[in-house]
Amino acid sequence: MWKKKTQQDHETGEGTPIPTQIVSNEEFPPLPQTPDQKKVEFRVKELADQFASKLGISRRDFLKTSGGMATGFLAMNEVFGENYQVNLAEAMDASAYKELWPKTEFIFDAQTHHVKDSIKGPTMFRTMTAKAGINPDLEGITPGPETLHRGNFVKEIFFDSDTVMAIMTGAVIGPPKHHALPVEDMVGTRNVVNEAAGSQRMLSHGLANPMDPAFVPEGMDYQVNELKIDGWKCYTGNPTGAWLMDDKEVAYPFFEKSLKLGINNISLHKGLPLPGRFERFFKPDDIMQAAKDFPDINFIIYHSGMKHMMTMLPPGQSGIDADGYLPWTTDLCRMKKENPDVTNVYPELGAVFGHSVVTHPEICGHLLGQLNEAFGADHIIWGTDCIWWGSPQWLIEAFRRYQQPENLQKQFSYESFTPAERELIFGKNLAGLYGIDIEAARTAIPGDSLSTMKSAYIDHGAAPSNTQYGWVAV
Repeated sequence: MWKKKTQQDHETGEGTPIPTQIVSNEEFPPLPQTPDQKKVEFRVKELADQFASKLGISRRDFLKTSGGMATGFLAMNEVFGENYQVNLAEAMDASAYKELWPKTEFIFDAQTHHVKDSIKGPTMFRTMTAKAGINPDLEGITPGPETLHRGNFVKEIFFDSDTVMAIMTGAVIGPPKHHALPVEDMVGTRNVVNEAAGSQRMLSHGLANPMDPAFVPEGMDYQVNELKIDGWKCYTGNPTGAWLMDDKEVAYPFFEKSLKLGINNISLHKGLPLPGRFERFFKPDDIMQAAKDFPDINFIIYHSGMKHMMTMLPPGQSGIDADGYLPWTTDLCRMKKENPDVTNVYPELGAVFGHSVVTHPEICGHLLGQLNEAFGADHIIWGTDCIWWGSPQWLIEAFRRYQQPENLQKQFSYESFTPAERELIFGKNLAGLYGIDIEAARTAIPGDSLSTMKSAYIDHGAAPSNTQYGWVAV
């Protein structure tokens, strides 16, 4: 059975600062909570009771502090091994956290979402996935009140995390009337946030569908010239018109027209496929030829091409072999090694980092190690797929703290990222692709209206929700 994570948190009375099971945005069935995740959840609450008692506050209030976040990583280390840099003092003293983790990174999120106002329930894909029989568990579920809309999006992304810039994105699934967030709404969010801030805090993708005869060129002209989009988002496995990147009749006219319009950043959903006949359109094996033929386009590969969430289970349960083969992502890395002169492909971490880091950190080590080895830290893009995962702060903390397990360093020669490499991934790489002047942004952002509102929000004692906005298995 599926249950809304928000409903589950309401029933239990609290959420944890770090998710303790896979959360689905409805594109795929959520995996059941693993035994290790249950251990983490139990230990988080046990430690939180101890620390909250010493501080004279409730467990629920404690879990919303920086100490609660630190406690989550202490529990993760106890269960999975010493994979996260965390100090016991952080759990008891907010100043210890601030001293250990100064907020110096320029965090620029390549993949953020909310839904249009007319969607009152929690769905992104309910109509398609339920009625098409792809995820029949969703059939007949009555949506309840939801917080996946624009106002909560701003709170979760900018007030409850260290994110300073983000890209508004969406998915071309089905006809435009079924889009969870039409391009006009995506651009609207960008404009509203930037106008409210008084500085540039958001960019917006346009939604590309080269299988639609009205898209090339008229639809492209409209989105670029009228809506002033900043880049394209593509969903090659769109059930109403799937396509491949190396299709010279479909994809290449789109790429050519895009360059003429001055748009050279194209983000593509690869991996995490819809099942059945659409699966082949999600595979990353069409990327390299397109990248060779269009060296002036930056192809940003969302989800790093990871095939499925079963990948996130430990070896022996997931089909991952002793060599750390990650279906499709390892293939993408192999193709990059075979084509060292291709420098315009950028794997993105949205969803797959979050799924792996809370399920089995060793799998996360293979993911990060292989991407680093094949593409280099200067080509890996930070993205979170939030707000499906709630506030991205726990993801930011996890990436700051994660260290390659010693056994993987010895066996595969994977290396942990240096602080400078983490800064590249957190935002400098993406800023370079979109022509963002980081130093100018660092000057403008601390004094803009959004920063002022965030300070007031914090001063008034507001706290993160500690919840996510997708589905979990029960």
